Amino acid sequence: MAWTYSGDPASSDRDKVRFLIGDTDSTNQMLQDAEIAYLLSVNDNDPYMAAVMGCRSLATKFASKADYSRSVGDLSISTQYGATADRYAKLADTLQAQATDLQPPSPSYDSSAIGDFKFSIDMDRFV
Repeated sequence: MAWTYSGDPASSDRDKVRFLIGDTDSTNQMLQDAEIAYLLSVNDNDPYMAAVMGCRSLATKFASKADYSRSVGDLSISTQYGATADRYAKLADTLQAQATDLQPPSPSYDSSAIGDFKFSIDMDRFV
């Protein structure tokens, strides 16, 4: 599987997704290029929404692993996957909020707030 990052998020949507989720270290690869391409394709090439989905995927991945701690004499090693899962879930929420802030407002119509209208011919004519 391929993993690439140019260091310039403005150069490609894939690099932007990597930058947003922090997957920029080639020695600690989180998502492969094909996985990011998939995330972009199902999110209409929106890097923020692809990053949100990527973070949620990584949160699920780390949540499925068990935390462990090992000690031998004075040497001890521990891994807390649950904390990593929580960080990715929180990052997904933050990116979701940022994506919402970046989207232009869209007009909406709430008919319950206005009520029913009855239109007729010449209703705007003042006598």
